[in-house]
Amino acid sequence: MPLSIRPTLPSDRPALLELFEKAFKQPADPDEWAWKYDRNPRPSISVVAVDGERALGFFGALGTRYRGAEGDLPGMSAVDVMTHSDWRRLGHRALLTELGLARRRLNAERGVPFVFGFPHDRSRQVLERLLGCRTIEPAGELAAPLLSLVRPGRRRLVRGEPFGRPHAPLAEALHARSGWRTDRSAEVLNWRFSRPKVAYETFQLLDWRGRSKGYAVVRVVLDRALLVDLQVAGEEGGVLPELILGVASALDASTVRRVEVRLPQASRLHARLRDELGFEPFPSDTNLVVESFDPKFDLDRAARAFDYRYVDHDVF
Repeated sequence: MPLSIRPTLPSDRPALLELFEKAFKQPADPDEWAWKYDRNPRPSISVVAVDGERALGFFGALGTRYRGAEGDLPGMSAVDVMTHSDWRRLGHRALLTELGLARRRLNAERGVPFVFGFPHDRSRQVLERLLGCRTIEPAGELAAPLLSLVRPGRRRLVRGEPFGRPHAPLAEALHARSGWRTDRSAEVLNWRFSRPKVAYETFQLLDWRGRSKGYAVVRVVLDRALLVDLQVAGEEGGVLPELILGVASALDASTVRRVEVRLPQASRLHARLRDELGFEPFPSDTNLVVESFDPKFDLDRAARAFDYRYVDHDVF
């Protein structure tokens, strides 16, 4: 039977889980796949290469929307890119390229202007060579000792609550800012932080009317508190330090030793965390990489204004 490259179907799931185990030498979690590909309120088109009933390759797409002052567009990040070890032996030498081009064509038809991802160096080099992807920068990483951020004080910091009505004005303000970012609506955030078997904790800083001024989502890994998402309506003023210091003071200092965040190196937020709150850069093991789907879209300007966080990578 000839090789078929096409959008994935629900019936492909068993073959894809088998391919994942073959490619990554560990079992896939069916619940995580259902969360990622079935329950995402902003779905996108993933592409599979099948040979009979066997999956030989897969290019996953984690759907979102790109939001900013210039528009509201379908978006996606690249996830779960994998091929079977037999694909070269069976003569499918251009399989990864063919998968990538099919994914590009199908999602471009939906209006997706570009795709982004955070590959390691080896994967980055492969994607640049085969699909013409462009590296924008090593992912910006900052860290600070937890105890350096602990400050006493009274703050209207709501902990552990889902995103709801208090978040709506903040989401509207974030989506109206210059540059581009992935969707921060309450619906998307509540889905994103419902990932199976992963514990996240939300912190929302409220004003006197009960509306959110900023939020942070924390995942503790060993002695590290990852600020998986960190958002404030404006990059200036006192909301950012109030939020960071409030979150740090709420964490368990007997367990957590340092606080980490990922964000663009040239952003104002990066500069304030570094210069005012004592965060220091540390080497990143991933890179922000983009691939154009629409030649008319100004990808260079958009990519350099892309406001990413850990949340934009599916593994965090």
